[in-house]
Amino acid sequence: EMPSEESERTDGINLMEFSDEILLHILSYVPSADLVLNVGRACRKLAMLCLDKSLTQTVLLHKDYQVSKDKAKQLLREIGKEIHQLNMAGCYWLPSSTTDHVIRCKNLVKLNLSGCHLTSLRLSKMLSSLQQLRSLAIDVSPGFDASQLSSECKATLSRVLELKQTLHTPSYGVVPCCTSLEKLLLYFEILDRSREGFILSGQLMVGESNVPHYQNLRVFYARLAPGYVNQGVLRLYLAVLSDRTPENLHAFLISAPGSFAESGATKNLLDSMARNVSLDALELPKSWINGSGLFQHLKFNNPFYFSFSRCTLSGDHLIQRVINGGKDLKNLTSLNLSGCIHCLSQDSLLHHR
Repeated sequence: EMPSEESERTDGINLMEFSDEILLHILSYVPSADLVLNVGRACRKLAMLCLDKSLTQTVLLHKDYQVSKDKAKQLLREIGKEIHQLNMAGCYWLPSSTTDHVIRCKNLVKLNLSGCHLTSLRLSKMLSSLQQLRSLAIDVSPGFDASQLSSECKATLSRVLELKQTLHTPSYGVVPCCTSLEKLLLYFEILDRSREGFILSGQLMVGESNVPHYQNLRVFYARLAPGYVNQGVLRLYLAVLSDRTPENLHAFLISAPGSFAESGATKNLLDSMARNVSLDALELPKSWINGSGLFQHLKFNNPFYFSFSRCTLSGDHLIQRVINGGKDLKNLTSLNLSGCIHCLSQDSLLHHR
């Protein structure tokens, strides 16, 4: 016997009968562009739900390969004022002009444009309108000129608390403008040679006379790709840090492959840190750990992260002298001892209680 139309209507599930809470949870898995430009046009109820703040305040275009320039433009035009966090990291398929439409997001607090090509003028125009911005991630490419940044742009940068900056050319980037920085993440991806084969210098670009301001810094992180230019540019950043080490610094992390020799500036920095700050997180190049007597004088508060990868210190030296016999490790969540062959000897940390 064939089921009647009435029984089919009774047995079927109508999505619109779900509560708003359930529907919002389901919709949270839909990409932002599809949500606003497609799903929201299906019916009046979905149109209302798709504009809920829980769905529009955070927009992730990262890895959303179906979003074209036109779709991105339309999305930012329709909900730009509602967006607080926008992630366009790695959107290499979108033309650089797409970022021009970010100017519509007047209430933006967090913006990630890592992997997006930005000229100095384009960045200046965009940031001039984002007065609420507190977190920024950008790439600094050859041709970047900080002198082209407008006063309105610099005013926005002066309020930024967190900056992630990937360097493809020797430069301070926008760091000197970020006078309130609390968290600085630096990624050094500078090649030792240009595309034409010319050997590059570790000197900063012409016109970069301003220096970074670190007085409010709490977290300093630097990750280096191989190459002497990356090391040379990092030393310039550290030289400023060694002159006036911020009192609130609690995390100092440098991830550098291969050999990275100490310099006078780095020794001064370690000395200043030993005298002025107590750290919660630490990672240093192995040569700094192995060769510096200052390292053992660093003070730690409630450490949660340590990386001593490939260091040659003994376990006893590392635990007893560096981190106070392991007495202050109750908050430690990550400990990297990879390649530390002497840390697993009879006097190692495994025998300390």
